Amino acid sequence: MKKNLIIFYPSYEKGGVTNILKNLIESKNKKKFRIHIISSDQFLKNIKSSKKFIFHSVKKNITIPFFPHRYNTALNGMFVLFSLVSKLKSNIVIHSMQSNVAAIIVSILKRKKVIIRNSENPIYSTLNSENYFFGIFTFLLKFLFYNFADGIITNSKGSAQSLKYFVFDKEKIKYIYNPYLKKINRKKFKKFNYIINIARLRKQKDHETLIEAFKIFLNNNKEYKLLILGHGNLEHKLKLRCKELGILDKVIFKGWVKNTKTYLKKSKIFVLSSVYEGLGNVLIDAINFDIPCISTNCPSGPSEILLDGKGGYLCLVKSPIQLANKMNYSVKNYSESLKKNSFAKKSLDRFLISIQSKKYFDYLYKFN
Repeated sequence: MKKNLIIFYPSYEKGGVTNILKNLIESKNKKKFRIHIISSDQFLKNIKSSKKFIFHSVKKNITIPFFPHRYNTALNGMFVLFSLVSKLKSNIVIHSMQSNVAAIIVSILKRKKVIIRNSENPIYSTLNSENYFFGIFTFLLKFLFYNFADGIITNSKGSAQSLKYFVFDKEKIKYIYNPYLKKINRKKFKKFNYIINIARLRKQKDHETLIEAFKIFLNNNKEYKLLILGHGNLEHKLKLRCKELGILDKVIFKGWVKNTKTYLKKSKIFVLSSVYEGLGNVLIDAINFDIPCISTNCPSGPSEILLDGKGGYLCLVKSPIQLANKMNYSVKNYSESLKKNSFAKKSLDRFLISIQSKKYFDYLYKFN
C-alpha cells in the first residue's frame, strides 16, 4: 500500500530547491508514495509534471503587515497542511522542504511524523541575514522547534555538523546529497574569456567581493569579462559599484536565466563568492561542463564538492585580493586548473538523481 507523502513547499522560488523537488517527483524511486504537494499556483505553472502528484494550492488568505513574504506563505500553508492531514487521516508522512517550523507545528497538533529539509548553516544564515530582527527570530524558532522533527535531511556533511549544535538527538540528522545531476557530461566545448557566476543577487552570495576581485584581476587580464546570472534586490547597488570601479562595460548582468548551460559551455572559469552555502549546486554544474572552479571556503558544501581544494581552488570569505589572486593563477595555469576539474568530475556521481533520490525516498519510507 502506498504512503501519502505530503511535501510542504508553500512559497515557490526559482532556483535550487525547486529543481531538487522537481527531480524527486520525476524520479522512478517514488513508487512507494502517493505524492501531495502544497505550494503556490506559481509552482504548478512552472512544473510540467502535474500528473505525477496531487497539487494543493496555497492562497493569500492571511497577510500580516511588515512580515516577510515567506512568513505569510508559511502561515497560509499551515492551514492547507492541517486540512489535508485531517482529510487523509492515516498512512501519512510529512516532508517539509521550506518553512519547516510551520510544518512541525501542524505535525505536533495532528500527531504525525514530519521530516524536514535543512539546506543552510543556521548560524551563518542568521549572522548574514538581510534583516537581523527576523534573522534572530527565525533562528530562535528553529532552535525551539527543530527538536520536535522526527528526521532532518541535510544536503552536506558540513550542514549536518552545524545542526548538531542545537539538535539534541543527533540520530535525527541524516545527510543526503542533493539529487541534482541527470548525467555526467562527456563533451568538450570551446571556451571564451568569460568568468561566470550564477547566484541570486542577495547578501549571502556576496557579489560585491566578486566585483572588487574582478577589478583587481582585470589589471593583468583586460581581455576577460564577468558574466553574472541571477536576479535579486541588490542588482542596482551592484551595477553602481561596477560604475564606481570603472568596469561596468566588463561586467554583464544577465538577470535570471532558465537555461544556464548556454553560458556554462562557453565560460573559462566559474567563481562562487558566497559567505555561506548549503551545498552549492552551481559548482556541480560548472564541474560537469569542464569549468575550473574557484570558491570561497564558506560553510558548508563547496569544500566537499571541490574535494577540499583538490578539485578546485578555495579562498577566504570576503577577501577580494585573495579571490583575485586565485582567479589570476587559475587562468595563467589553465592546464593545472583543468586537471583539478577532471579530478572533481570523477566524484560527480555522488550527485546523480538516480542515486540520491533512492536514498531520499528510502529514508522517508522508514517513517510511519
